[in-house]
Amino acid sequence: MSAIGAMAEPASVKGWCPGALRPMQTGDGLIVRVRPRCGAISVAQVLALCEVATRHGNGHIDLTRRANLQIRGIDACALPEVWAALSGAGLMDAHAHAEAVRNVIVSPLAGIDPTEICDVRPIAAALEQALADMPALWSLPGKFGFSVDGGGLLGLDGERADIRFKAVAAEGRVGIALGVDTVEGTRWLCVLDRDEAVTAAVRLARAFVVLPKLPRARIRDLDESAFVSLRSALGDDGSAIDHASVDVSASDRVGLIEARGEMIAVGLGAPFGRLTAETLALIASTAGDHAVTAFRVSPWRVLYAAVPDRDAAVALSSTARDYGLVTVPADPIIAIDACPGAPACRSACGDTRAAARRIAAMMPLPGVSSAHVSGCAKGCARSRSADLVLVAGSGGFGIVRHGTAATAPNAYLAPADLNDLPAILRSGA
Repeated sequence: MSAIGAMAEPASVKGWCPGALRPMQTGDGLIVRVRPRCGAISVAQVLALCEVATRHGNGHIDLTRRANLQIRGIDACALPEVWAALSGAGLMDAHAHAEAVRNVIVSPLAGIDPTEICDVRPIAAALEQALADMPALWSLPGKFGFSVDGGGLLGLDGERADIRFKAVAAEGRVGIALGVDTVEGTRWLCVLDRDEAVTAAVRLARAFVVLPKLPRARIRDLDESAFVSLRSALGDDGSAIDHASVDVSASDRVGLIEARGEMIAVGLGAPFGRLTAETLALIASTAGDHAVTAFRVSPWRVLYAAVPDRDAAVALSSTARDYGLVTVPADPIIAIDACPGAPACRSACGDTRAAARRIAAMMPLPGVSSAHVSGCAKGCARSRSADLVLVAGSGGFGIVRHGTAATAPNAYLAPADLNDLPAILRSGA
């Protein structure tokens, strides 16, 4: 191990995410991000997106942790053609404000999973429409987000969201639990009838907008007095509840997915979220050949496809595996997050994905079931704590155990010494 000085450079956090109408400049050109409606994107839309990425970008498509897809390497002069193509495919919002506020993550198996408590897609659709239609909500912070969870196999409890919906069976009826994320974790506030859920969430969001707060503040940043003021927006609606979070392991999210003896879907993981347009187009075409009409997006950089039978699931999984996607739950790469790194990102200090692949080849590592390789202290690829975090700096990697990219490293490692990582971890670093 090389002792490298305090090498982690501070990184500037923009506080907003790119969209299609508001692209973001990075090291490899503009990022144009598409937010699929209600968590679904049709095979035809995927093919249109691949065509845009090939014709106007660098051929790279990312799956993001906000359950979006983004094309990279777009030149500013090509934006009018990009927008025309995306609009023609039904992948554009009416204006940038509506697009920016429509940050809604939906259970990826909603309406597919027979174990879910209820199909939450109508709630998600109504919420997205309300956000787009209410100018009073367009001043929500750029990263303010919602999650809508049907309570099935692939829950969203572990994903960050300012306002949460979760289907619950309460008092002999199906209701919607409404909760918010605070610094201590999720506070579940009440259970509501399904047709009341969106109205209640909008009241919370409107109350948040008018609170005095720091720039880029989220609900988890509020002190107790501000939180009490926010909570009062609900009045006496619903009944308070206790709800234990359920964490789903990364390995359970990929491959063939069965429920109650029935093959329902296949999960296709993109290593570190990166696909080429050529690969994604081939997978979409294979899906279409087997009566799959759409994909579901997820915050885990996994695409899901509802399949009509086992044969379709096996064929789609086999094609995806042949082109480098993760379809085997035991594949260690599914448990590692890594940002694009340098030179694709101007904030990054190293080749994060090369390092991540080397770590995957070393797995299992002592005490490591999740890992994150970040090009800087922003930690864009993963905001949650990981068992092992490597943060790139000017001289190598800072090593963090059970923290985030923003946590102060307790050891440092030169890139040439990366093979020493297992020994360093065994020593207790």
